[in-house]
Amino acid sequence: GMEKQSEERKNVQKCEASSIHPRLKVQITGTEPFFGPGVRTLLLHICEEGSVREACEKMGLSYSKGRKLLERAERELGYTVVERSPGGKNGGSAQVSEAGMQFLEKYERLEKELSKAAEEKFWEIFGN
Repeated sequence: GMEKQSEERKNVQKCEASSIHPRLKVQITGTEPFFGPGVRTLLLHICEEGSVREACEKMGLSYSKGRKLLERAERELGYTVVERSPGGKNGGSAQVSEAGMQFLEKYERLEKELSKAAEEKFWEIFGN
């Protein structure tokens, strides 16, 4: 009866409250934005697949768009992010360079720490 309904309503409210949280999209910018969640995911897929083309496919990203993202990152950083060796019809193999991996790891650390800070700030501001 009535009691059960108000109990349910309370649970729904609690649920809604706890599922509200800030989400940050961390972007690194030089003369233009060049490193964000998209490039991060692309690099992770390149690590797994060993191929830029297959990494793009996995993300539902066109190969030309994927290459543009990588070229922009390399232009802004001034070093090679993905080392490619030319190959046959599959476009050769690719791996993330050591410098690229270091940048990726730092980016992920920045992301994690900013998310944590955002969560704390969020509760400080919204959580009374």
